[in-house]
Amino acid sequence: MNIKKAGVVLYTMLSTIKVNLIGQLWLNEVLVLAAAPFTFKPGDLKTYPYLKKILAALVMLLVFQVITDLLVVHSTPQDYLRGWAGTIIAMVSFVVLFKMLNETDAILLFLFMTMIKNIIYTDDIVDSEMSFFKFKIVPIITSALYLVLYYLYKKGEMKLVMTMLIGCSVLCIAFDSRSTGVIFFLGATIIYFMNNKVQISRQKIIVFAVLAAIIFQVCYIFYVKSVLNNEIGGEHAHTQISRLSNPYNPLELLMTGRAETFAAGAAIADKPLFGHGSWAKDESLKYYMILLMYHDEELNIQAARETNHLVPSHSVLMGAWVNWGLGGFIAVTYLFLVLMKMGFYIIRNGQELALYPVLVLMTLGLIWTFLFSPFQQLRLLIPGISAIILNTYYGLLEEAEAEAEEEQAHYELQMQ
Repeated sequence: MNIKKAGVVLYTMLSTIKVNLIGQLWLNEVLVLAAAPFTFKPGDLKTYPYLKKILAALVMLLVFQVITDLLVVHSTPQDYLRGWAGTIIAMVSFVVLFKMLNETDAILLFLFMTMIKNIIYTDDIVDSEMSFFKFKIVPIITSALYLVLYYLYKKGEMKLVMTMLIGCSVLCIAFDSRSTGVIFFLGATIIYFMNNKVQISRQKIIVFAVLAAIIFQVCYIFYVKSVLNNEIGGEHAHTQISRLSNPYNPLELLMTGRAETFAAGAAIADKPLFGHGSWAKDESLKYYMILLMYHDEELNIQAARETNHLVPSHSVLMGAWVNWGLGGFIAVTYLFLVLMKMGFYIIRNGQELALYPVLVLMTLGLIWTFLFSPFQQLRLLIPGISAIILNTYYGLLEEAEAEAEEEQAHYELQMQ
């Protein structure tokens, strides 16, 4: 095993161990900090302009963190050092993982070791039947599915690829992991259309959107009826849907399921320009009460004050705005757009890649993560996926340039 593959193994397996250093860091983050001086080359910023843009976005975020924490809200050193450390670690992780995950074998090993890590390690958040499937089983299924899709797609087994994706989509939705199920279904749709070279026009987009909306609503009605009849889903899904005034309105389900996002909107409205600061606490419980309102739960003041509640967001994009204001939001949005530009380029042009289904799902997963996942994913999940997308993007560019040079040389020979 070479150094690169050993690094992949260590990075994934050490992500289960925490150390106390400027708050709590995962041991794999200490690893990337130690590896950074031997990995980063200043010339990389010129060779890979999108890597430079990613780092520029994170530096911009760090600047707005410093402004908000020190000059506006006067956060405590314990809070602002933890906030800044997260951004710095994200920067270093982007660089190290970009160099580490630059070969297909390394990416496959990363996916395999992630699956093994998820099998061995169980997060504290897994404390019920619902959370066990969603936070324990689904990550294992996802990593295993990535590996299976790679081998099936490489062999040209498109029917099996579609079967696996749709099957896993139905399984996840049935067991109350709706977001993952939707990502698998959308991924199957995109892979099918892009591999069949469907010509996209405005008229086709409108027709497809209308049909998709109708099919979605019909399927959603059957889903709700099945959950209310205790045929699929768990107790959590039944409780969620039962408390809705109109359970057949998917927007109501989104609102109760992602109530933190709506509470974040109230927090942004209170401090739109500079935000509430790193690790800002909901001292008045104002935003916590908004969460309870969306969850249709009563407030127990005594129990609520026994725990420190942070100002909620449960969104990387909105979390940046909640904590560090409009500037933080602009910085993270810029990062998101850079990643999406590369991801969409791969979706349009990467059908010949054996990893194509994996890359499609990763791009869709990044969209969901930026919109609806905790801000901490900026340092934990996003760098690894982004490194894979970044390397693939530049690999496709090199292939396109090589083909263009061959065509030019062939043309010149014909002209002689």
